[in-house]
Amino acid sequence: MQLSKNFSLSELIEAGSARRLGLEDQFNPSPEIIANLKALAVNVLQPLRDAVGHPIQITSGYRSPKVNKAVGGAKKSDHLFGYAADIQLWIDGKNKNQLLFDTVLKLKLPFRQMIDEFGTDTEPAWIHISFNPKDNKRECLRARKVNGKTVYSKI
Repeated sequence: MQLSKNFSLSELIEAGSARRLGLEDQFNPSPEIIANLKALAVNVLQPLRDAVGHPIQITSGYRSPKVNKAVGGAKKSDHLFGYAADIQLWIDGKNKNQLLFDTVLKLKLPFRQMIDEFGTDTEPAWIHISFNPKDNKRECLRARKVNGKTVYSKI
């Protein structure tokens, strides 16, 4: 099922960890979660893909509660509701995730949270972005590990 021109439902529910752990509930999201994933694709991911002109890799989209717990996700993660995706951009074998971050801001795309996760000062390892039409507060954060714990700071 296509959610937008370049994004399918299967890529937004795929989770290698779910298959590895045998958590098949991951692959049967409710109609409400599918609608949320479609809204994310239409309002954020597709306009971003169109602007950067290169495929965007989804490393995590919807997570069932069991998968979310298994990967150490936040207890109220937007991934649980189909509101969020972790994304990466690679161009000619080079990480261009900062381009994603900057482009979202330049285009003034609607989002609830955008997090530069676990990269360097110049290039995020990946970008977490969420869309919730009831709560798009455009919060920008940076996540880093400090003494083994995840610490968030506002950008």
